Amino acid sequence: MHAVNHLASQDAQSNASPQVALIAEGGGQRGIFTAGVLDAWLDDGFDPFDLFIGTSAGSQNLSSFLARQKGYAKRLIRGLSRHKRFYRLGRGLVGGNVVDLDWYFEQTRQGMFKLDLNAATASLGHRQLLITTTNASDRKGYFLSPSSKSQWRELLKASSALPFLYKQGVKLTPWLNDNACNSDKACNNGAAEHGASDNSASAHGVASSEGIGSDFYLDGGLAAPLPVREAYRRGARKIVVIRTVNEDFQAQSAWVHKLKSWICVSGFCPKTIDYLVQHEQAYQDELDFIANPPEDVEIVQIFAAENLQSKLLGSTDADLRHDYHAGISAGKQFLTQDPMALTQRNVHFHTQVQTNAHTQTHIQANSQIQPFSALSA
Repeated sequence: MHAVNHLASQDAQSNASPQVALIAEGGGQRGIFTAGVLDAWLDDGFDPFDLFIGTSAGSQNLSSFLARQKGYAKRLIRGLSRHKRFYRLGRGLVGGNVVDLDWYFEQTRQGMFKLDLNAATASLGHRQLLITTTNASDRKGYFLSPSSKSQWRELLKASSALPFLYKQGVKLTPWLNDNACNSDKACNNGAAEHGASDNSASAHGVASSEGIGSDFYLDGGLAAPLPVREAYRRGARKIVVIRTVNEDFQAQSAWVHKLKSWICVSGFCPKTIDYLVQHEQAYQDELDFIANPPEDVEIVQIFAAENLQSKLLGSTDADLRHDYHAGISAGKQFLTQDPMALTQRNVHFHTQVQTNAHTQTHIQANSQIQPFSALSA
């Protein structure tokens, strides 16, 4: 069944015009589900959002959505991410990058894979797009806004640079500056007392490259896999989250912690283990926030109706097609139910086509909104 997990409060519902945020989770090739959701919305001319935050593949999906390029993200995932030039495990054995992000993003400059950043910039307008990255030195999450087309591509690359698959990461400074980095002003919305994370640079007021200890940035999912709290800190009171995991996903994996205790007992702990533990803790922190949100926020999570079949990498084309169509279906269902009454706020599309506190509901195909007993994380 299509799952849209809806948490609302009376305060949030009574707010006449709260800021609306769209968050796109990462997940590699599983992002094709998100591509389907967003393509369904493009078909309907639906874009009521004030703030966009994307992690890894999620940031690429949001960019193609803003560019109004229906089918673009699907072509990237089915075409480029499955190309033998992009993913080759053997390269890692000889000191190279397992995934060739340089080649991948070079393809987005021209031809059938060109990302129309002029159109994306125009449709974004005065709204804000934040692309999440993880600083390789301090391992904090940074939420960065591109101020040029070249920076936009570099940020997308950095947000997708998984450690050990793309070695050091992506060098962003020295061009990183106050306009691109987090700012205190963006975060002073009365949210500091609601779960400011030690893994979030914005929680510490980092505002420029002067406060950054390393030039290199890695996949945003390491420190900010599901940046719901960041959206809240920046003033969003209606938050839509497109998820690329199954509804019963558990952030904490006992085997990771056991593995760390076994391997790290000698005092030597591979960075891989630390990254895994950090990712899981950051994910759990966000899930805890979603499960127990402040009284003035409304959160909707969109899940696939059935288990997604694609993987981070190495998915079959059949699996990718399946998950894309699952996304199309979920996107249409969201529009049909309109759980946040967002269609009346749909003012950002240039070619437009004309409950109780903490209620938890599913949106299902051919059904009304119904309460359910267990929170879907």
